[in-house]
Amino acid sequence: MSSFILKLIAAASMLLDHMGILFFPGRDIFRILGRLAFPLFAFCIAEGFRYTRSRWKYFLRIFVLGFLCQVVYTIAERDFYLGILITFSLSIALMAALDCVKTALRGEKSALAKGLGKLLGGEIGEAADRAVTTAVFLAGCFGVFWLTTVVKVDYGFFGVMLPVCCSLFEERPQRLVMFSACLLSLAIAEVGWPIQYWSLLAVPLLVLYNGKPGRVRMKYFFYIFYPLHLVILYGISMLR
Repeated sequence: MSSFILKLIAAASMLLDHMGILFFPGRDIFRILGRLAFPLFAFCIAEGFRYTRSRWKYFLRIFVLGFLCQVVYTIAERDFYLGILITFSLSIALMAALDCVKTALRGEKSALAKGLGKLLGGEIGEAADRAVTTAVFLAGCFGVFWLTTVVKVDYGFFGVMLPVCCSLFEERPQRLVMFSACLLSLAIAEVGWPIQYWSLLAVPLLVLYNGKPGRVRMKYFFYIFYPLHLVILYGISMLR
């Protein structure tokens, strides 16, 4: 199963979930089927970060789209609830920090050390590189945790950490174990809403993932699909 198929399943799941919220609030089946969307997209975000040619551009695509959606949502709903694209933007930032840690631990110079070296006009040693990158990553995790306690972020702290946990290891079995553990933690954290446990059904689908993008990619379709389907669904709901 390619990443394209995973994204299609996730998009269909998200559509059903939002249809359930707007049109069938008493039908749990829509919310149950919708639980596949977030973990599948989170895994694909981790894969996208892993294979993208420019991680900075990858972050910007997600963040800019998320920011624009956030502005519209905040004005329309008068609520400062941070949506899923902001969640994934935070994930990408933490994955970038984690990648610097992993690079420094391998004895190579991290991107952060190179940047600091240029800024300070000197070389950053291996020990300092490891210390600084680790401190930045831990500070980032703490900052995200604090943010999720102050502002409601979609899927909260564990939601942000889900793609990050997937990036901890290089081998697929280890990555799936960490991903599953974080997904279970997310379900446990959703106290009083047992439907979230259905998200664990995404794990068997990820086991079938072949690590390939697929023949058809439609790279920008999934970026457009998120705001477009929301506009259409909300438009229909206002006409009822």
